[in-house]
Order: sequence, then C-alpha cells, then structure tokens
Amino acid sequence: MDKIANEQLIQVMNDVYYYLVKIGANSEQARDIVQDAIYKSIVHLVAIDTNKYKAWVFKTAIHLFYDQCRRSKKFEQVELDDALKSSNALIEEQLIKKEQATQVQRVLAQLPYLHKQLLLCKYDLGWSYQQISAYFDIHTNTVKTYLARARANFKQLYEQGGYEQ
Repeated sequence: MDKIANEQLIQVMNDVYYYLVKIGANSEQARDIVQDAIYKSIVHLVAIDTNKYKAWVFKTAIHLFYDQCRRSKKFEQVELDDALKSSNALIEEQLIKKEQATQVQRVLAQLPYLHKQLLLCKYDLGWSYQQISAYFDIHTNTVKTYLARARANFKQLYEQGGYEQ
C-alpha cells in the first residue's frame, strides 16, 4: 500500500471513529467497530466502487454499531467530557461549552434518524453535498432539500427546548 493510500485509510478510520463516538458508541466500542469495518472493506475491496469507499466504510460501521446495540438491548449516551479536558480554558467557559453540547445532543436525539444523520455528516464531519449524496445514495438536490428541512426541524426543537442561541 502506498503512502497516500495509507494516509487516506487512516483519515477514513479517524472520521468513522469520531462519528461513532458522536452517535453514542464508547471509545473502545468505536475502535472495535472501525477495525471490523475496515477489515470488511479490505475483504470486499474488489466489489467496492473506489469513489464510494469512504461512504461504504461509514455505512458498514454504522450497521455494525446498530447491530451491537440491538444485541445488547441497551444504548448508552456518552457524555461529552471533551470540554473539560482542555487545561487552557476557564472552568466557566468549559461548563458552558459542555452544556451547549449537551443541549445539541438532546435536540439531535429528538430528530428523525435521517435528519440527524444528514446534520452530523454536513456539520460535524464537514462532508460536501456530493459526499452525502453518495453515502445516502440520493440526488444532490434532494440532499439540499433534506438538509434545509433538518436545519428547520433542529431550530424549531432547539427553540422549543428553551435553549439560548
């Protein structure tokens, strides 16, 4: 494997890991799922379209995560302690960031599955409309429409929750 492909693989692994943690997997569980998804992608490498490799790995990882959740019959929400790990920021600022992150997670949990996934792909992972389109296998204009609805739905739920902007 050449150096560029190696770097791209590592980037995909990191993106999948952080996405899994974002949707509720704990760190150890996310690492195991990433490893399984990458293994499956290597086994099925011939059948995977190279333009959709990242999307394929994401889909595989998400399916593996939901399979684990169904098997264990429990779904743990992972607290966001990242804000508290920074030693440079003030405690008050850290607590505000943590509370905001908690508020956003609560609102995201209320959204329909597709809206939540679209918002996370666009704003958390920074995917383009084309990448989202490839991942969900829907037209780019449909992605734009769904994202607009998801943002409106998120805003409405956020304001109903009494959260400040």
